[in-house]
Amino acid sequence: MSLTLPTGKRKGSITPPFSKSHLHRLLIADFLGGNFQRLALSQTDPEDIAATKRCLLALKEDDLKPTLDCGESGSTLRFLKPVAAALGKNPTYVTKGRLSKRPGIDYEKLEPGLFELPGNVSSQFATGLLFALPLLNKDSEIRFTTPLESRGYVDLTLQVLKDSNIKIEETETGFLVPGNQTYIAPVNIEPERDWSGASFFLTMNYLGSEIEIKGLNNASLQPDRAIASLLNNIGKTIDVSQCPDIFPPLAVAAAGTGAKTTFIGIKRLRLKESDRVATTQALLKTIGINCQITEDAFTVEGTDKPFQVKEEIKTFGDHRIAMSAAAVATNAQSPIIIDNPSCCAKSYPSFFEDFLALTHI
Repeated sequence: MSLTLPTGKRKGSITPPFSKSHLHRLLIADFLGGNFQRLALSQTDPEDIAATKRCLLALKEDDLKPTLDCGESGSTLRFLKPVAAALGKNPTYVTKGRLSKRPGIDYEKLEPGLFELPGNVSSQFATGLLFALPLLNKDSEIRFTTPLESRGYVDLTLQVLKDSNIKIEETETGFLVPGNQTYIAPVNIEPERDWSGASFFLTMNYLGSEIEIKGLNNASLQPDRAIASLLNNIGKTIDVSQCPDIFPPLAVAAAGTGAKTTFIGIKRLRLKESDRVATTQALLKTIGINCQITEDAFTVEGTDKPFQVKEEIKTFGDHRIAMSAAAVATNAQSPIIIDNPSCCAKSYPSFFEDFLALTHI
């Protein structure tokens, strides 16, 4: 069902949901530490978090061949494949959307040793192994064959592992992971609020709104915390290789600036819930903004005038495109229509409820 959003700047306050990235990791650490309290499913869970909880609850059972329904959550699938293998389980994985077509690594059996990974495809592969390898009976090594992108997500993993009594040694090429380690569930660690979810409201503020965003940790390891500084670089060249998820809102901010902004480090954006190079271009085209695209660069020719939106905005079922469209509404000449707002349930189920609760300036 489509949704019509009135145009205009907004003011008020919002509290973003818990960080999906942080909470995925805390749930897995809780599970491996034998504490299952946080695994209880809630109707307010984002779909990706519900997927991780569902799968961990299935792994908790004695079944050696459980069915793990990962939904559309790449984090769930990539984190839990090596974990399940380390636990001696051989699950059947159920996926939806584009997830089955996104890059993956299968582990029928996990033995200690050397694991070589590309660093420029997904840091989630490294996180999965970092959780799983401490469970094995001997030491292992992770070695990156290409430079590691989205390093901040691995740092977030390492922090959760440290909080869970797990020791990891970093090397010049990757990590050494001692075996025979024991997890202590980090039950006293609360998940942080989500910089990814906040990025859309920060973009609205960049375009002239006055929204107070509560609860964010300014010292967070979440890579998307970079939105706060990268908005200051609109009109220049911005590298999003370490924080690809905030590319869509940054592109909207660039569209609303009478200058040219070039984004580099965009290759992995083609492998997300949608091809975010193509879907962000489609979003900007709908609001009358021209873009030039090469293999690894996306240039936005912004405008200092309100956006001219003449047709329904397609989300392509991608939550980050839908939420970026809400930022468009704050700088549009007339109300906009979004074709599938419900896709925000993947990461921020109450996003449009929070957005519509804001008042107009």
